Amino acid sequence: MTIALFFLMGYQFWGEADHEWIGAGMFVLFIAHQACNLNRYKNLFRGRYTPIRILQRMINILMLTAMLVIMYSGITMSRHVFVFLPIRGGMALARRLHILGSYGVYVLMSLHLGLHWGMTLNMIVKKHASQVR
Repeated sequence: MTIALFFLMGYQFWGEADHEWIGAGMFVLFIAHQACNLNRYKNLFRGRYTPIRILQRMINILMLTAMLVIMYSGITMSRHVFVFLPIRGGMALARRLHILGSYGVYVLMSLHLGLHWGMTLNMIVKKHASQVR
């Protein structure tokens, strides 16, 4: 998802159609990410809430909100991928929401990755170690 975000930032390099297709791919990755983390939702209210866990939850909720805003506004503005949907009007608001949500997601994704960096590195090391054997 992080790599897709870098490509999405390059809107002026790739153009509108590619931006939309990469965004649609990001939507699919977002759904897959949520599906892979269903256990986190099941355990949301279990255990002790430490300050770091509260911070992680706040960041996750804000990022979920920002991602939903980006997806809604992106679909509303779509001229290529979601053109088949009967959506008319609301472009000015959708454009503002899309830009505002995008900036928020970049900041929140950085914090999200930073707070999960140790876990991410452990998964990569374990996967690499199992392939070496």
